[in-house]
Amino acid sequence: MQSKRESSASMIPEPPAHATTIDTGAALAAFVAPLMTGDWVAIDTEFLRERTYYPKLCLVQLANAEVSGVIDVLAIADLSPLIELLAAPGVVKVFHSAEQDLEVLKHTFDVMPTPLFDTQLAGALVGLDDQMGYARMIEALLDVKLAKGHTRTDWSKRPLPDGAIDYAADDVRYLAVAYPIIQARLVESDREHWAAEDATRLADPARFAVDADTAWRRVKGWFHLPAEAQPVLAELAAWRETVAMASDRPRRWILSDASLLTLAEQAPTDDIALADATELSDKMLARHTEALLAAIARGRDAGPMLLDPNAGPPDGPTRRAIKHGMSTLAAVAEEADLSPSVLASRAEVARLVAGHRDGRLLAGWRGALAGLQGGRHIYGQHLAE
Repeated sequence: MQSKRESSASMIPEPPAHATTIDTGAALAAFVAPLMTGDWVAIDTEFLRERTYYPKLCLVQLANAEVSGVIDVLAIADLSPLIELLAAPGVVKVFHSAEQDLEVLKHTFDVMPTPLFDTQLAGALVGLDDQMGYARMIEALLDVKLAKGHTRTDWSKRPLPDGAIDYAADDVRYLAVAYPIIQARLVESDREHWAAEDATRLADPARFAVDADTAWRRVKGWFHLPAEAQPVLAELAAWRETVAMASDRPRRWILSDASLLTLAEQAPTDDIALADATELSDKMLARHTEALLAAIARGRDAGPMLLDPNAGPPDGPTRRAIKHGMSTLAAVAEEADLSPSVLASRAEVARLVAGHRDGRLLAGWRGALAGLQGGRHIYGQHLAE
């Protein structure tokens, strides 16, 4: 007798055949044309950013139920057919864990690939782990183990090593099979609108806008600084972000987090003290001393200030309120057969306890499920207004 697993596996369609390598404008136009008339396309990217501020796009992989292709974007001058597909309003763009792909596509082409479907987000709504990686999802859904041989490939080098194209193509070939399965489960559970809401939030262009004025949030341990040093750090972090963007270099290549914290705390007022407090080379000091000292002076002039009074370890009553919120969240999530983190993170609950009302739990399907709309706050008196 055929087992249930074997029977189920036999019903899963085969992924598209071996991927086509696309490295000319004519081949790109020919490959994309039929995709433009379809309902959806699976997309993945390969990029580098170890030596740059902005991600450098190297490959774009595309697939649907019939075909798959790997586009060498470094070899093609006119990528307009690809851009047209990414912007096509009638074609759903399917990703897994889309955030980094969206960032690199938005930066490279100034287009947000919508409408969007993220199998990681959607899968978490129908029983998959909320942080399930692509390979584990494919194994769970399709009983296929993907190769791991090219996880450290330099995708900007040409020619690419043997097997690299097939490895990259597998990221969309099997995604094209997994997507209909997850979509069907969403329909069965009447949660399609949940997935659509989460995808819309993920594809908000504001998520990918760089704000140098809030770059201090990226500095690990910033909240340990005393109040007089925090405005200095904000100015220094904004300066570093601006220089990194202008030079397209990683932040840490401009100035390390440790040096930012040291400078903020010591707040040197002359070039000698500045040189003693940083690991900047003589060349970098010659170029940036004036700007660094000016940033420090602006921070000092602002006076003592906590950049975020709610940051750092909570006090006793706040810890108890957060614990109560997390317990209630877990109960609501269990009733809905969801992981609690799909509803909200501990940090989001802490923001609610602190009085912020801009979180996911106060809107959309989460607000309706958790009882946070219409003033019915599930976290009790601590959050009532």
